[in-house]
Amino acid sequence: MKKLSVRMWVAALLGALAFVGGSGLTISSGWLITMASQQPPILTLTVAIVLVRFFGIFRSVARYAERILSHEAVFKELTNLRVHLFDKLSNSGVELSRDLNSGKTVKAIVDDVERAQEFQLRVTLPYRSAILAVGTGVIVGYWIRKESLYFSIPAAILSLWIIPWTIKKICRISAQQIEEIEGVYAQSIVDATDGAIEARIYGYLDKLLGQSHKSEQELLKTEKNLARRSSIVNLVTLLMIGTSITSGLWIARDLQIQGEIALVGIAMLIFLPLVFFESITAWYPNLFAAGKMLVAQERIESISALEDKNLHFKASLLERVKELTVREIQVSWGKSFMKPVSFTITPGNSIVLRGPSGVGKSTLALGLLGALPYRGSATVNGCEISSISNLSQIIAGSLQQGHIFNTSIRENLKIADQTALDGKLNHILEIVELDHLSLDALVGDFGRPLSGGEAKRLGLARVLLSPATILILDEPTEHLDESLAMRIEKRVLEEFTDRALLIITHSGWGIAGRTITLARE
Repeated sequence: MKKLSVRMWVAALLGALAFVGGSGLTISSGWLITMASQQPPILTLTVAIVLVRFFGIFRSVARYAERILSHEAVFKELTNLRVHLFDKLSNSGVELSRDLNSGKTVKAIVDDVERAQEFQLRVTLPYRSAILAVGTGVIVGYWIRKESLYFSIPAAILSLWIIPWTIKKICRISAQQIEEIEGVYAQSIVDATDGAIEARIYGYLDKLLGQSHKSEQELLKTEKNLARRSSIVNLVTLLMIGTSITSGLWIARDLQIQGEIALVGIAMLIFLPLVFFESITAWYPNLFAAGKMLVAQERIESISALEDKNLHFKASLLERVKELTVREIQVSWGKSFMKPVSFTITPGNSIVLRGPSGVGKSTLALGLLGALPYRGSATVNGCEISSISNLSQIIAGSLQQGHIFNTSIRENLKIADQTALDGKLNHILEIVELDHLSLDALVGDFGRPLSGGEAKRLGLARVLLSPATILILDEPTEHLDESLAMRIEKRVLEEFTDRALLIITHSGWGIAGRTITLARE
């Protein structure tokens, strides 16, 4: 676990003081009642009354300050952790996207970040406060009567170390099982949601949901097992609390019979266990959830340990783009499958990359865009694209399934060029025959109000708006009406004669430049 910050240590101290203040309030109240029954001088009662008021105010102030400091520190760390993880994931390359898109990993990123910080706030911080509070109780007990050590020291060892260790061990094992099942469950939900429409149409929705229901039953069974184990440890904890209180009562009784302790001391000795168990009872309920928090922390640390694929030195390419040269390049998602490809393209020319599905056309595009690692050489003006820091200003591309954001047409387009004015945006829409759409029109989540053809053309318009010299168009007119596709192809080739165009397609674009056919090894 990450060490507590200075603010968190101060918060732990304030939390312990709040517990001590609460016990002081109870003890001083008992002292006040006991002393009042003996009709002491009014000054003595005044001191007791002042102590009651002092501990009451002190407890509230300490608790309030602890909450402010601890929550501020945790939320700050939470923000820093999220930013750190985002940087790690964004710098790790899209070859990890298969794992990162899994239900298990998505769940981990969403849930575990919260749990990792919750562990500090709900478990580590109260534990430090409990240590300080219990330590204070032992010292106060020794000051009252050294006989209190007979029960205070064993209770401290049990409550601070032995029982928590047992709880964490039990909960950790169950939590790992639960997390595995929840990961499978989350993935089954993702799979079912992704194919729910087709499953309903073809009548196998129940079968698709079968894995989800199975995971639900396994999850319920494991959760019940954890609850059963937790209840056993809870019973042990309650027995320990009862034994400690009973021990305090027996010691006080024996001392009273022997006449070795005043009534005030008896009251203080009886209430002493509150110093122990108020902090323990505030901490233990969170400890029973510590298993999931610990597992979450481990997963967060594993993501943080991902090798940053972009840590090697990069430099900006500021000169005018003269050519893109590809020599024996192979791009893959981890295992090579495509035959090496070689070509050279200069601004004002176009190359059509063809080949059957699965030969690596889109994979090659991702490699040239700097999103996937490659073997061989791919250079712009002699500089490897893997070493160019401003590659997005030089090479831009449209993906086969580009994302449409839940915003206006204007903002969807301006992702490619923030400086573009409405006149230029409308001209780009004319090229792809989307000029009937208003720039202010909202397209909704994932562009659902748009037809499939409109969404594809909007993605094409976005890359055409980019000022990059090299444009990679992945299936830009696939599945469009043939006449519409031919009109768009002609306009693109006429309008962008100053660019180097790499066009990935199964069909069309016969009027473009030379063709390269890709194949598998």
